Amino acid sequence: MWLTIMGQSKKSTRRTKAAAPRSGKGSRLRDAVVSLDAEDIAMARLQASLRRAETIQAAPRAAASRLDRTTVRLPADLLKRGRDRAERESATFSEIVARALEHFLRSR
Repeated sequence: MWLTIMGQSKKSTRRTKAAAPRSGKGSRLRDAVVSLDAEDIAMARLQASLRRAETIQAAPRAAASRLDRTTVRLPADLLKRGRDRAERESATFSEIVARALEHFLRSR
């Protein structure tokens, strides 16, 4: 349909919207396309395998199923060295003593 307004002709009153840039999370994610190379893929696989390995829990020791208590009298120096060792290894003093006793009994 043709309209004439003051010497100018217009074809139609229908307008098309210009594509406005979107804002928000969706558009940023769509714009951030990253290509992965072989090194990136290998690193992702390594990280995934490390996460799997960290979630695997150690099997409980058979000896730890039933723990008994005993009293051992130790010299102050030996007790201090044992506690220092336990702290360095992030273990309990009982674990250090048990390992030392197992080692001693195996060597005999």
